[in-house]
Amino acid sequence: MDISIDSKKENALLGRREVGFSVSFSGAIPSREQVRQALSSALLVQPAARIVVVKLDSKYGSHALKGFAYAYESEENAKSAKKHLLVRDKIIEKEEKKKKAAAPKRAAK
Repeated sequence: MDISIDSKKENALLGRREVGFSVSFSGAIPSREQVRQALSSALLVQPAARIVVVKLDSKYGSHALKGFAYAYESEENAKSAKKHLLVRDKIIEKEEKKKKAAAPKRAAK
């Protein structure tokens, strides 16, 4: 798997770099975890938990994909990203929803 960085933008307010990248591969499409590890080594960001993959886009029959990711300065900053992105990248665990207790019915007058 070869990865190349297409664009970088520094976002100092949120403590992150916004990175556009391209990946060429052979065989199956790489998983998000494999892409995060490759980005981690390409951007010299350790650990990989500081990288949140936002988008991966591949075309049918092609052995290449384009993507977009955030590389945070710290793990605390990374946890401020949108929760569904963190769950999808397995940085945090999904919280179980609690079922609401049934509301008591009012007596008819």
